[in-house]
Amino acid sequence: MNKIIANPTDSRTAAAWRDSESICALADGERHLGHTLRIGGRWHAFDATHMNVESNGFRFLGSFASVASAKKEVEQSIISGLGTYAGAA
Repeated sequence: MNKIIANPTDSRTAAAWRDSESICALADGERHLGHTLRIGGRWHAFDATHMNVESNGFRFLGSFASVASAKKEVEQSIISGLGTYAGAA
């Protein structure tokens, strides 16, 4: 996984995945960045740094056959939007 920090001199810890059988969460020392949920045998990916279209939840990125693909999509979405995450000061 890429180091998901906009500024390399930032003192926050690098983001890391925390995994269980049905949910994986990506977070650094201060932020929840994204997650994947296993629902009905598929992995659903969410970017927690961006709102969904309705502005009432996390951005849904899609449904994937493997957890690896879902995680990769979360990471790519976050990397592409660095500096624009929800709650940015």
